[in-house]
Amino acid sequence: MNDKNQVKTKTKTYTTSELASVFGVSVGSISTLIKKWNLKPVKTGNNNSKYYDMAVFERLERHYDKSKQKRDKTTNTQDLRTQLAVSNAENELLRNELEIAKSTIKILQNELKIKNSQIDKLQDLTNQAQQLDLATHTQHQELLEQKSQPTDEPKHKHGIFNWF
Repeated sequence: MNDKNQVKTKTKTYTTSELASVFGVSVGSISTLIKKWNLKPVKTGNNNSKYYDMAVFERLERHYDKSKQKRDKTTNTQDLRTQLAVSNAENELLRNELEIAKSTIKILQNELKIKNSQIDKLQDLTNQAQQLDLATHTQHQELLEQKSQPTDEPKHKHGIFNWF
């Protein structure tokens, strides 16, 4: 009997809450599988605690590994869908920004055409002003030259003081 106790103590046993903790699920999930598969505890401890052996642990481990693979596939698919949705939203935002930039460029091009037209008109006005200034200057020079040339006509002096 002593040998049997030693063998039992060498094999690890798990409570329902320990199994739930190891597999990262709730105690209710473990309890449901134990009832579904009709698994029997190897011993019952204080407060009616049930202890399950390595065979139960390994069966649960296989079950949760399969479930994890399915969850991972589902999660990967969901992640890819989420990434696709985010990428599509980002693409739409970039398209909108591109359209705004294009319309801004068109507005700026129109403003540039207007400014160029205004500059051309200003250049024409500047040329006209320069020609007018040159013409005025030429006329002024001609008048000065006419005044500086002696005339044959005697100058008539008028007034009291001009008799002398």
